[in-house]
Amino acid sequence: MTIFQSPQRVAIALRDDTLTEREKLNFLWVLIALSAIFGESGILETFRSLFSVYGLPLLALWGIPVWGIIASYRVNRQGDNQNFVERFICLTASLSIRADLVYAVLLTLIRFLGSSLLSGWLQFYLAQLVVIGTTLYIYLRLKTLMSIATDTANE
Repeated sequence: MTIFQSPQRVAIALRDDTLTEREKLNFLWVLIALSAIFGESGILETFRSLFSVYGLPLLALWGIPVWGIIASYRVNRQGDNQNFVERFICLTASLSIRADLVYAVLLTLIRFLGSSLLSGWLQFYLAQLVVIGTTLYIYLRLKTLMSIATDTANE
């Protein structure tokens, strides 16, 4: 089955459990690609900003998730090679809740304390470090949790 099938055929394939993990991963890549192209901080904006002060942080924010998805997929494939998308969504959501709380607290501190103590550029880069750090935490931890979910952590 390809990503270009009708939504009804995809629903039937999901119901009948005939989609492979690789096919499910392809659907995830399509969603990411669409949001990358058309999203607010899309890849087109990143490439336009690449040679400005905004380019490197934006590039990191695209590179980390791509690396994280590939790494966690490989861990899942080395394990039982089952339920990758379900595991990915559940684990990422769980990790994101914690990371977003830390992100909110740190960003609030940077915004309120930084407005009187830090220059605009320094405040921007500190905020970007928080964003990059929380994103990196999610995907590094996801790789470890995926090995637990596939029962390869003890090997």
